[in-house]
Order: sequence, then structure tokens, then C-alpha cells
Amino acid sequence: MRLKWRIASIIAALLLAAVGAYCIELAIPKHDYFVQRAGTLRRVEIIDSSESVAISETVELESSTGLLVSMRTLRPRNAAARRLPLVLVLSGRGAGKDAVELVSDPQGIAYAAIDYPYDSDQALDEFWTSAAGLYAVQQAFIDTPPAVLLALSWLLQQPWVDQKNVELVGVSLGVPFAAVAGAVDKRFTRVWLMHGGGDNLSWVMYLARDQIENDTLRNLASRVALFAVYGNSFNTARWIRETAPRPVIIVAAHDDDIVPRSSQQPLIEAATSEHVELIWTEGQHVGRRRQEEVQLLLDIISSRVAAAR
Repeated sequence: MRLKWRIASIIAALLLAAVGAYCIELAIPKHDYFVQRAGTLRRVEIIDSSESVAISETVELESSTGLLVSMRTLRPRNAAARRLPLVLVLSGRGAGKDAVELVSDPQGIAYAAIDYPYDSDQALDEFWTSAAGLYAVQQAFIDTPPAVLLALSWLLQQPWVDQKNVELVGVSLGVPFAAVAGAVDKRFTRVWLMHGGGDNLSWVMYLARDQIENDTLRNLASRVALFAVYGNSFNTARWIRETAPRPVIIVAAHDDDIVPRSSQQPLIEAATSEHVELIWTEGQHVGRRRQEEVQLLLDIISSRVAAAR
């Protein structure tokens, strides 16, 4: 009996040690991982290309680390002889690389957008009710900033890109990831954070209000969910500070129905820095079916990019 108790105690201690080590792994910010995971370009494949008013290409990239990135680019057809300012977009969930389709006319700007590196058939909408896709979600979170860095490496090799005028735009869900990538990679000359949150906990709690009605349970579940996807690595306000002295432009919606004011607040406070600008827009949260909001954000970006040339 005593031997069995000792064996059980050893097993329990090993399990606790493993859980503790895993929790430490989740808690430590992944700055070095973001840089190392990007690796170097090993393979580039042009999946398809079309040309009308603008040239559109779908590109697949593979890194030396095995990271795969699917991207679409859009640029004016008549701009082959000159370098263009680049706008690389991390959009909200569901748009991915197809976000470039929202640009009807690139007007002297090269656009690119990537898919989130989520390698699973498990729908993200089911995250709250099933843990089946947890590993894929975790990997997608920490692989998204490296995916941005890898995409940028290929884009900067293209003869139509102005390497001195490179904008990174995070929209909605893309905000925390763009904040990381923009801070880590100094090749971005300016970072945009549009219609997103700075307090990820209050943001997740707000989005989970229909699934979990009890405030205490929702708070606990949201904390666990964020911790499980390396939430400590995506402190948006901290990454904004690390982007300085390069400029950051925050665009927030007055009547945002997806991001609560409590989550906007850290971004509002970040705008007190001389390197951060805050722009308020009328209307609700941007979405693919909200053409007025989409066009407003595109107009803000294009006007600033044109002014910087």
C-alpha cells in the first residue's frame, strides 16, 4: 500500500510539474518566437493571377520553419514602372486575404492581405462550446505575427513596392496581431489599428455575453480562454509603446457594436503619446456588409498614404 501511495504521489507530482510548465509556456510573451518562426522564404507559388483595372495575384508562401501563408495582392495595372506604397492588411475574421476585394480601385497603392494561419476544420464560432480545435487556435494565434513578417519579406522583394512607405493595417480581430507585428518588425513605417480593442479581456467578455449570461462565469471563462491562446503575448497597449518612434494611428468607431468602450479605453489612453494619433469615425463596427464603414476606413488610409508620398 505504501509503495502504491508513493507511486501515485510521484505521478501526481509529475502531472503538476507538467501542468505548471505548460502554464509558464503560455504565460511568457513570445517575442523571440514571433521572429524565429517567420524564418526565411523557402517556397513561393503564384496560385492565380488576373488583370483588368488592377493586377490581382494569389500567392502561397512557405517558410524555412514550415509556416505557410496564403496571401492576395492588388495593385494598379499601369504602375509597373514605379514603386508603390504598400498597405498590408490583417482583417477581421472571415475576410482574410479576400479583404483586398473591398478595394475597388487601388489608385496608386499596392494592397496585400493574408489568411490567418488556422489549420483546422473546427469552426472558430464553436470555440466556447468545444475544445476540439484548441491546439489549432493556439497555433493560429502565435503564428499570425510571424505570417505577417513572412508576407512582408516577399512583398519587399517585389519591384513594385516602395520599401520606404510600408503600412500595416489591423482591422477588428486583426488589431492585436498587427500591434505585435508592427512593433516587432521595424520594416513597417507606420501601423494602423482600426475598430479594435486594447483591453482583450473586456472585449472577449463582451463577445461572450450571449453564450455565458452569468458575469462571474463569463469573466472566468474569458480569462481562461485568453490565457490558453497566449493572451499575455498580445497586450496591445504595450506593443504600441514598443512601436515608437514610428507612428501608430488608431481609428475607433463612436458607436462600435462589437468593441465596447471599456476595451477601447487603453487605445484612447495610448493616444496621449506624441507618436500615436486617434481618429474617431461615425457609425458602427466595420464589416464586409457595411459598405459605408468600409469605404470610410479605406478613404482614411488612402488619403494619408497619398499625403505621405
